[in-house]
Amino acid sequence: MKGKMILPLAVFFGLLAAVPSGAATRTYSTEVTNTITTGDINISLEEFQLNPEGRRIPYVDGKLVVPGQRVDKIVTITNEAQKAWIRAKVEYNTKDGLEGMSDDMLGGISSEWKKCGDYFYYTEPVDTAETVDFFRQVVVPWEWDETCEEKGFSIGVTAQAVQAANFVPDFQTMEPWFGIPVEKCIHNSHKIYQVDTQAEFSVIFENGSEGFIKTGEDFFGNFQSMLPGDTLTDTLMLGNHSGILLDFYFYTDIPEQEEASRRLLDQLQLKIQMEDTLVYEGSLGAEALREGILLGDSFRKGDVRNLTYTLHMPRELTNASALLSARVRWIFKTEYRTGGSGGSSGSGTSPRETPTIQEKVQELVTLPGYISVPLSGAADLAERAGEWLLPRTGDNSHRGLVLLVFLASGAAAVILAGSKRRGTCQTHGKEEHGNI
Repeated sequence: MKGKMILPLAVFFGLLAAVPSGAATRTYSTEVTNTITTGDINISLEEFQLNPEGRRIPYVDGKLVVPGQRVDKIVTITNEAQKAWIRAKVEYNTKDGLEGMSDDMLGGISSEWKKCGDYFYYTEPVDTAETVDFFRQVVVPWEWDETCEEKGFSIGVTAQAVQAANFVPDFQTMEPWFGIPVEKCIHNSHKIYQVDTQAEFSVIFENGSEGFIKTGEDFFGNFQSMLPGDTLTDTLMLGNHSGILLDFYFYTDIPEQEEASRRLLDQLQLKIQMEDTLVYEGSLGAEALREGILLGDSFRKGDVRNLTYTLHMPRELTNASALLSARVRWIFKTEYRTGGSGGSSGSGTSPRETPTIQEKVQELVTLPGYISVPLSGAADLAERAGEWLLPRTGDNSHRGLVLLVFLASGAAAVILAGSKRRGTCQTHGKEEHGNI
């Protein structure tokens, strides 16, 4: 004997013509143009003397001196850019064969200066716009007698600087700066971007036609000007306030800008984490980001997750990357289907298919035995109700009756009229249907 089967029965009331026969894909996106700037290291060197009132005035060369005389010659070094370490080298020159010139001729050097090898090193980092004195006087050797008359000499000073960020000298060695190469600064102006307040950022998908709502106009706005070796981190809130199960995707776009700025985007390293999950690590200018990556899936109503992004500037970058401004457009996107069945449309990387019927039903159950869903999802429910809502037991003894009703309100209801008879029954050569 065969088990008696009660087939699913669909009864339609009201607006049957309103049932969608096809599917549409709604796509929502929002974008933010982020700007990253790089810093610079630069110093200036000046010489002063004192006037009769004791005020500093520009130094005048060509003075006549005598043995043992102390000449006011104040050498100052000013930090014109970001916080830096400073060192200075002194060279003694003569065309007339004068001998006996040495560091003993330098007077007024403070205890912050330390001689290591060929250089005097300032042992404290120098802040932006801060000026430090190197030496303040030149002492003419007593040993120079009348044989040195009408002979001349000069003292030359060369000053150098290296960034204080991510660099710590070792003043116990003869090479406190570890032999790093020092380049000539290539800029005349040195406007450095500083952050005064910290902003909060968010991207939230809302109900209604507005789609994404974002907070913040530049997600790099909390970042200072970057120097080699810098690692900067910030966060934004990514969330879903709608009743739709959503996946969120991330894309980048590179606006038109100078070639040096585009190269900087390729050199900067980006890491993105969604909560504790690493979703991307690589170049900020990578093609993979322009093609799109999945940030997070299955955002339900009320889900809000922390997205952490970190930028790193490699230590090996040189002065060619100084004082640049590079722009990158960040795009957050989601899409979903509004009826019909089948996968999502679109090209490239696209969100996953419409949530399964199981997910829809579990999301939208309102009463035991009654499920109400938007009309846009009714086609999927009708197609699979008999496959999933009615349990299979092998002998069909646990089959039930499904009624899919389209109401004039524009909603669809699935009513489960369950039947849990066990055993078998005799059939009489005809197919039986449940009746409503």
